[in-house]
Amino acid sequence: MSKVLLVVGHPDLSQSKANKALVDAVRELAHVTVHDLYATYPDFQIDVDAEQALLADHDVIVFQHPVFWYNTTPLLKQWQDKVLTLGWAFTMDGSASRLAGKKAVVAVTAGVPAEHYTPEGANKTTLEALLSSWHATLRLCQFDIQPMVKLYGTAFGLSDQDLNIAAKQYNELLASFAA
Repeated sequence: MSKVLLVVGHPDLSQSKANKALVDAVRELAHVTVHDLYATYPDFQIDVDAEQALLADHDVIVFQHPVFWYNTTPLLKQWQDKVLTLGWAFTMDGSASRLAGKKAVVAVTAGVPAEHYTPEGANKTTLEALLSSWHATLRLCQFDIQPMVKLYGTAFGLSDQDLNIAAKQYNELLASFAA
């Protein structure tokens, strides 16, 4: 059975309707470890050895966060800077990293509806383009990159029914990694 590590980078998960619903939808899956970075490191003092051990112990890593100014949240960015180190998470000589072959999923929530993230929309580009640093990071770390999970309209326009459907689909996705 594949073990899934859900790295959650929401500044206050208890106050989030959408991110909390996604986490709650998978919390009871036996093969999923929910790791709330802001609850673990409220002082931003990341235990690199502990984080690397968590990553090493799991087969699938899911990075979940709200989109903050077209990027990740501050603690998740600091986590990347501290934990994804040369020689461990990536190499320069082409040799395998400690993360090579592990599946990676980026799961994001965006406050505005999907049409804002189109060339014609308010943001004039896609969410994938704005978050392309994720793809580059995961590729450098030799992850097996899975499709991005996107939930739009979390601050404007997402109905409770649509949120429930998204949570169910998230549960199904993470459950599918158990095999």
